[in-house]
Parts: sequence; C-alpha cells; structure tokens
Amino acid sequence: MKKILILLTIASFLFGSCSNRSHKSSGGSQADSAAVFVSILPLKYFAKQIIGDRFPVEVMVPPGASPATYEPTPRQIQKLSNAAAYFAVGHLGFENAWLNRIRQANPNMELFYTDTGITLIKGDTIQHGDHDHHEGVDPHIWTSPKQAKQIAINIFEGMVAIDPGNREYYYQNLQKLFDEIARVDHEVSMKLSLLKGKRFLIFHPSLGYLARDYGLIQESIEFEGKSPSPKHMEEIVKKARKQHIKLILIQKQFDKADAETIAREIHADVMQIDPLDEDWPKETLSIAAKLFDSLW
Repeated sequence: MKKILILLTIASFLFGSCSNRSHKSSGGSQADSAAVFVSILPLKYFAKQIIGDRFPVEVMVPPGASPATYEPTPRQIQKLSNAAAYFAVGHLGFENAWLNRIRQANPNMELFYTDTGITLIKGDTIQHGDHDHHEGVDPHIWTSPKQAKQIAINIFEGMVAIDPGNREYYYQNLQKLFDEIARVDHEVSMKLSLLKGKRFLIFHPSLGYLARDYGLIQESIEFEGKSPSPKHMEEIVKKARKQHIKLILIQKQFDKADAETIAREIHADVMQIDPLDEDWPKETLSIAAKLFDSLW
C-alpha cells in the first residue's frame, strides 16, 4: 500500500509539476526555494560544509533507518519535486531500488554520485558479501577519511554545475572542509598506523574502506546480508580464536545478541559504533579510538 501511495504521488507531480523552476543563483540564501537532497546523514555533513546557507540540505534516510531497505515517504517524494540536486552515495540498497523512481518525481533534478573517482571495493574483497551492496560493491566510502576528500570534490563540482554563480563561495568552503578532513585523517593515521595487520570483527561490514586505507583487516559476522546461522556462528568463533581477534564492533542500528554471544566465546570486547552519524569527524575519530584502545 505504501509503495502504491508513493507511486501515485510521483505520478501526480509528473503531470502537475511546473517547468519554470530555476536552480541557479548569483548569491544569497535559497532556503525558501529548492533544496539539495542527500541519501544519508554523513553526506549531509559534507554537503552542509560546502553549501552553507545557499540551499537547505535534506536527508532521505532518517536516523535509525537502514540505507539498505529504506522506502521514502510520500512527503519526501513531494519535496523532491522541487529539488535542485540529489547527491547519492552510489550502490546503497535504497539507492538501487529507488533512484530511478525518485528521478521520476523531478526529471529536471540533477543527480550526482559521490563515489565518482574512488577506487571501490568489489567482489571477493568484501568478506561474506552484503545485501545492500550492488553487484558486490561496498558502498561505505565515507567511513575512510582518505576517501572523504573525493566525496567533497564531487559535491563541490555538483554544486558548481547547478549554481555556477556561487562557485567562489563553494570553493572557499571546500578548502575549509579539506582542512578538517586532513585533521581527521592525521589523527586517525596516528592511531591506526600502529595497528597495521590487526584484525577486528564487525557485525555489518561497513568499515572496509577504513580497513583497506589504514592497513587493518575487517572480518564480518553477517553472512550474505543476514544474521549468521548456528553453523556459521561456530565457524566465526573458530576462525576468531585462531586469529586472536579481541574486538567486535556492532553498529547502533543492529541487535547486539550475536556479537555478544561470539564475544563471550572468544573473550573479546564488544563496542558500539554509528557510521551513519551526521557528525562525521566526531564519529570517525571515535571509531579509530575504539580500534586503537582494543587492538593496541
């Protein structure tokens, strides 16, 4: 029923939307006109730093919801009818299922992918697969500070494309964001450089880029995007003991039961993280600190 309502909402805007909207500006706030949409909260952080007060920034996947399975509300589809641009992560389950339909709500809306130019983790490099990965691509690019600069560049270039009159404003904000990303990267590097080759266990494999870029090894509890079966749990415990894994990370959005069961068997610490937090610098540094405190 919800999907039918959403499709009807899309149809109403296809037939009733105005064609005289303009997303270009030469300065000032756009708060009362078009908005810029992003898929998830971490992208909102990057977008806000660059866009400032020129456009309001809206998030599709709200706090606590899964980017793999989220379905937009009719109200969100309505807002999208006047959106200036949409910045997608690329390869999230939600995006794979909904982006084409979202475009139907506003054919004039510009769509940009923030994973453009990033060397993506694909196929067998993703432990155990993941249900929100499209064709074996890990979408969690924002979890590594070393990829954040390219995300910021992609947002900057998208904003210049839709609003060239404010290029200098966006460029100045981009440079400030680069400084913050460099600070976070430096602090993360200082901690994780001491942990090269160390393994950690995580319920949902969301730190693949962080692990790759800083020399750690991520092992996933999820199997084919689902909670592990008893047999798979037994295999995880056996492997974790052999590899002397002492840390299990669990995302805020997931049940801790399986992680705690494994932790008891291998005498490991369980720590909660939230890679979907909007405060990207704070959460990224928190994750690095938890890895350091348990693995060093």
